[in-house]
Amino acid sequence: MTATGSDEGTDQRAEHGEAAQGRSELLEAYRKQSGKDESASGGDADGNAKSKSKAKSKSKSTGKNRPKTPDGESIVVDFVANFVAGGDAAFDPVKGRVLMSGRRLVLATSETKTTVPITSIFDIAVGQVPPEVEEFFDYTVMVGYIDGDYRRTTVIGGDRELIEKFSLLLFRATLNGSTALVTHPAKVGGRVMDTPTRKTGLHLDYESVSFTGGDIKTDQDEPFSIDLASVIFFEVMERTTDDDETLLVLSVQHVENGQTVTSEISMTSRRKMNILGRYLRLIYHWIKSDVRDVEVEEQELEVLVGLYSTGEDIDLASLLDIGEAELDARLESLHEDDLITDEEPPVDLTPQGRFIVNEEFEDINV
Repeated sequence: MTATGSDEGTDQRAEHGEAAQGRSELLEAYRKQSGKDESASGGDADGNAKSKSKAKSKSKSTGKNRPKTPDGESIVVDFVANFVAGGDAAFDPVKGRVLMSGRRLVLATSETKTTVPITSIFDIAVGQVPPEVEEFFDYTVMVGYIDGDYRRTTVIGGDRELIEKFSLLLFRATLNGSTALVTHPAKVGGRVMDTPTRKTGLHLDYESVSFTGGDIKTDQDEPFSIDLASVIFFEVMERTTDDDETLLVLSVQHVENGQTVTSEISMTSRRKMNILGRYLRLIYHWIKSDVRDVEVEEQELEVLVGLYSTGEDIDLASLLDIGEAELDARLESLHEDDLITDEEPPVDLTPQGRFIVNEEFEDINV
């Protein structure tokens, strides 16, 4: 499997592979964290991230060992970074500590402290460096929040891996435990379904958005979730309710069991709807960018579809009518491109691998 036949293409592929592997390890660590065991701690005096192995080890620590605020709040984030706090008109970055509990984000220096209640956050923009501070930062997360009658912006910059990990935890702190109204399926293919809207809980993981407690039927008899690698298209629409109020609805088209399904999600909080849309766009962009330069040959695609469609106890070589040596070669190639979790069975598809398979299903459906 090759992205290009030239030497330059080979170099680009190697660079892509390293970037994809780095993000994959970061997000795998994030995925394994439980809701009660999250920490973005890990930065030296210059705001650099600790090694991946240390970060993973840290994520296994128990909440009992975490530092707490005087009010008894567990600190789930604590690192050093450069930031512009509270929409400082001078846009002069300062170095300080970034701390977060489940209730608030705090940016502190020796002279100042900016406190942002989690419930006041209305926007989280990752990787978009504002022009006013682009000379100071290579990678940032911009946090918009309400302060009294004012909308303010805080920009935190630093090592890409650390900022991405912190951003994921910030999204979770902002949205996890929210109440959502879900219609699933709203459509199957182009057919509108007469499905009732149910009230559910909402929980973010890297690979999915889960909806719990809403009695939404699934084939696996488990809480309904949307695999973010299966998303084809999504948009936020405005609808008028029976009470003449305007409601934001997130319409998500995704592949489910080989067919295109549309689910609709709404929340009474417009700010949370905006943040959820941001989260989906971010993860969709990350997954898609990791496979942008990967050209999957037909033989490798057959393996991906086989892994996607069958269980671990299936003899994949027999299913594809190929020899074990040929299967091993294809698995090795797919693993090099970060499309499967290992090069030897048992293996599973990574989000990038599922994204490619779901794109293939969508082409067939069209």
